[in-house]
Amino acid sequence: MERRAPRYTVWLPVRIEELEEGVAVSHNASGRGMLLVTATTLEVGAQVHIVVQLPPEGTAEKRVTGRVVRVEQNREDPDGIWPHRVAIDFDEPVAELEKALAGLAEAGIANLQR
Repeated sequence: MERRAPRYTVWLPVRIEELEEGVAVSHNASGRGMLLVTATTLEVGAQVHIVVQLPPEGTAEKRVTGRVVRVEQNREDPDGIWPHRVAIDFDEPVAELEKALAGLAEAGIANLQR
């Protein structure tokens, strides 16, 4: 399966407005979607509003809407603070995020997935 956008392994702080404990962390990200690790889960098909801390300074925030397309156990931390993995497909491509991710890859902070 060919990806719709370059995907990067990167840890970014994310807030999910629909969750009471809405703090999450990206596992990987692109300008079209994100795989998050979370403390609580969401239903597949749920509409979500997330706020991503944009690098490099981490002071700029980007609000994005999307839909949950997959939920699974986080096999890397099943009993820890982030036991769930939630895949979000953004409603619209996010050019600012894609640009920031490419910059992080150039700086050696994010890794482009092949």
